[in-house]
Amino acid sequence: MGEALLLGVLAIASLSYFAWKVRRRLAGLTKAPGELRFDHLGARLERVFTEVLLQSRVIRDRPLAGVLHALVMWGFLAFGWVSMEHLAVGFAGLESASADDSWYGGFAAAWAALVMVGIVGLAVRRFVFQPRALGKVSAGSGIVAALIVALMATYLAGWGGFDPGSVLWRINWRLHTLALFAMLWVIPNSKHLHLFLGPFNVFFRGSDLTSPTRALREDDDDDLGLAAFADLSKKDILDLNSCVECGRCMDVCPANQTGGSLNPKEVILQLQRGLLSGAGSDAQLAGTAAEVQAGEAWIAEDDLFQCLTCGACEQACPVGIEHVGAKIIDLRRGLVSEGRTNSDKLADLFRTMERSPHNAWGAPQQTRTKLIESGPFPIYDGSKEWLLWLGCGCSYDAHGHDVARAMAKLLDAAGATWGVLQRETCCGDLARRTGNEYLYMEMSEKAMASILEADAKKVVTCDPHCCSTFTADYEQNEQWRNAGIEVLHHTELLDRLSPRLSLASVAQGSTTYHDPCYLARGRGVTKEPRRLLESAGVPVAEMEQREMRTSCCGAGGGQLFIADDSKGADQPRVNHSRFEQAMKTGATTVAVACPYCAIMLDDAAGHANRKDVQIVDIAELLASRLTG
Repeated sequence: MGEALLLGVLAIASLSYFAWKVRRRLAGLTKAPGELRFDHLGARLERVFTEVLLQSRVIRDRPLAGVLHALVMWGFLAFGWVSMEHLAVGFAGLESASADDSWYGGFAAAWAALVMVGIVGLAVRRFVFQPRALGKVSAGSGIVAALIVALMATYLAGWGGFDPGSVLWRINWRLHTLALFAMLWVIPNSKHLHLFLGPFNVFFRGSDLTSPTRALREDDDDDLGLAAFADLSKKDILDLNSCVECGRCMDVCPANQTGGSLNPKEVILQLQRGLLSGAGSDAQLAGTAAEVQAGEAWIAEDDLFQCLTCGACEQACPVGIEHVGAKIIDLRRGLVSEGRTNSDKLADLFRTMERSPHNAWGAPQQTRTKLIESGPFPIYDGSKEWLLWLGCGCSYDAHGHDVARAMAKLLDAAGATWGVLQRETCCGDLARRTGNEYLYMEMSEKAMASILEADAKKVVTCDPHCCSTFTADYEQNEQWRNAGIEVLHHTELLDRLSPRLSLASVAQGSTTYHDPCYLARGRGVTKEPRRLLESAGVPVAEMEQREMRTSCCGAGGGQLFIADDSKGADQPRVNHSRFEQAMKTGATTVAVACPYCAIMLDDAAGHANRKDVQIVDIAELLASRLTG
């Protein structure tokens, strides 16, 4: 009776501490802005099943370590019933114990052995090999590993080693019980809280695509972006407490891979440290490196503005953390809104875009006008099916002009009716990604008005950035949302129209295809471009990093205009790295589907002195094969 009472007290104390600690870590959740969404319930449950129960993301990117982690996780699922039976014996009295001859006892014993293999393998990796991505060795990791080993070893000893009721069996039972309850004291104080919060965070993740930038709260005039802890949303707080510190986001971050100081993991952990430190709700989140060093801010401005907004970090994260739109871009917006940025290049970019005709190149409107007149490009009058939105890339860049002309030829060849606007205003993508919400609102309102006034119902663009802005950002505007405008990237439309196109196969060297981040991870379009190349008889030599796991060209997040040019010639650059990946395929043609990717890869080809390599848009490649 006394042992059962002691067990009850220990159980209540351990569960109470666990609940208190978790509640404390999630203290601001109920009052935080934003909502935890339950829409698309089927898709969310399916994601939890595949990513949590099947451990698909964990295994996909790090197969060996992933399988070891999965063994531990699956073993704990198998041990749920075992633990309940174990405690039931304690409350009933240890003298009531009997040998476990059931099939489930043997099943659990097999899993105990597999868990031992998994945790020992992970411990060797963590404490012996010490991968850079995992960061510094922490005592918590060692304690949890030791407790898991103790749980599995004591179960195996109790199941097949000692006679039930014997002195050694009783000692073993108590050791197992202590290890079991100790987990409830250790887990909420470590990264291992992801075991509890991770499934919820995966469920509440917006989608499998890169997280969009949130709309500012209309009922809050003080909402200027993510500037203080009070601005963290409910999902943000879940994100910060769910981080497993695995460093997968760091491993795939192109800025970090090429020597930058940006580390997506540290962005999340720094916010977590600030949140758990008890910093006031008005405490400054981002600032200069000196302010971070002095403890006056948590995230360095220089790190935030190295981000390419490519979404690779989110695609790699096994617990559904949204780094890009929901954190990094929003932190940029907070800095810009409060006038606390210190980059001369960023200031120059904003000044250039603020001047008419509002493009980042500062090119005159006549550049676009000459393109339209030389086409000729028909003017959209509302009677045509498709509005071809040129965007800044195809309006003001010389190579972009070639892409626009190729697209015009393809639309005509397919018998589509289409036209362009007499004048376009930048959609505002670059302004929003670099944090200038005021400029974005000004540009987006003009762009939306021009499309709505033209009564366009179908829009196609060769620029994935414009495409993403129209679908993810403009959908936050009620008038645009109610208009029901269909927006497609040109590879999506051409894929639909391909049966109408007569294309000749032309013998040429090998071709590889570069997936633009904003098209693949931003929109989920990966199959259509490949089908188009196949329809033109173009064999594709695939790069290792492709489709949803593509590698960035280096232009996103405003980096085409604000990147640090002080790097020496011998230091790696993102576009040079991607070009090298393309060259490993042996290809002499790199097909792209974004005007900015073309600029960056063409620059890399020049740097590598590879004049034999062509960088061509898929539209150009198809147009060159038109017959009749």
